[in-house]
Amino acid sequence: TDTVTMMSYGFDPYVSSWSPYHGAVYAVVESIARIVANGGDYAKIRFTFQEYFRRMTEDPERWSQPFAALLGAYDAQIGFGLPSIGGKDSMSGSFEALDVPPTLVSFAVAMTKASKTVSACFRKAGSQAWMVPVPENPETHLPAWDKLKAVYAKIYEMMGKDQILSASVVREGGAAAAVCRMCFGNQMGFQFAGDPDQKTLFAPLSGSLVLELKDDSDTTGLETLGASVLGAVCGEPVILIGSERLSLAALTEAWEKPLEKVFPTRAETKAYFCQVPLYSERNQKAPAVQYDK
Repeated sequence: TDTVTMMSYGFDPYVSSWSPYHGAVYAVVESIARIVANGGDYAKIRFTFQEYFRRMTEDPERWSQPFAALLGAYDAQIGFGLPSIGGKDSMSGSFEALDVPPTLVSFAVAMTKASKTVSACFRKAGSQAWMVPVPENPETHLPAWDKLKAVYAKIYEMMGKDQILSASVVREGGAAAAVCRMCFGNQMGFQFAGDPDQKTLFAPLSGSLVLELKDDSDTTGLETLGASVLGAVCGEPVILIGSERLSLAALTEAWEKPLEKVFPTRAETKAYFCQVPLYSERNQKAPAVQYDK
């Protein structure tokens, strides 16, 4: 079969600590964007939410965090027209004076074809990369839902026409981190166009996407949706931005180092051999209990 299940998640503890409402909204948006980046149809997604908050007490302010987060998640569901059909909550994230950040993680699930999935790694030197932002209401810092749905629908359409080589979602670390992750997989470099500002590079614009396009892709639709050229893929394993030249080897090492001791990516050089005896005769023993009582 060519049918596969796609599952993604979205959550930024820093945004949620600033505003549980916005954190929940963008958790939903990010989980959808990850499905879209892998070639899925956003319109067929269903959600399940995992919620985790500090212990509830008689202090009314403590109840505001889960209330605001659930309102944000509800707003996002209404905005996209997509439901959450499952979830789990815990209100005991406290130990003495320590509290967990307000946490609502959105998991998005969808079906697609394995042959239609799209890579998250840059694939061809010389191809252009575009940044597709989440259209926002500048007063509320919330997504403009109709425009955002048009963005994700357009990307799904382009993927169906095989115009997108790779795609990745912008999240914590901004477009700079997204580009680095896209470079690491195939050790292909990247040259940023012009002199991108700090917001473009480092703001956690959850739900925005970086797309590597084929040379003959029609970009008219992207331009009308506010997308712009971010740079171009290069064959040399470096990232070029202005006069800066960053080695991919050094960036990869810095990226892996914090969790290397916890989740090793390199095995020890020792070789282990285990002699397993070959089959000789069948075991004739029968189970002592023939049936359940």
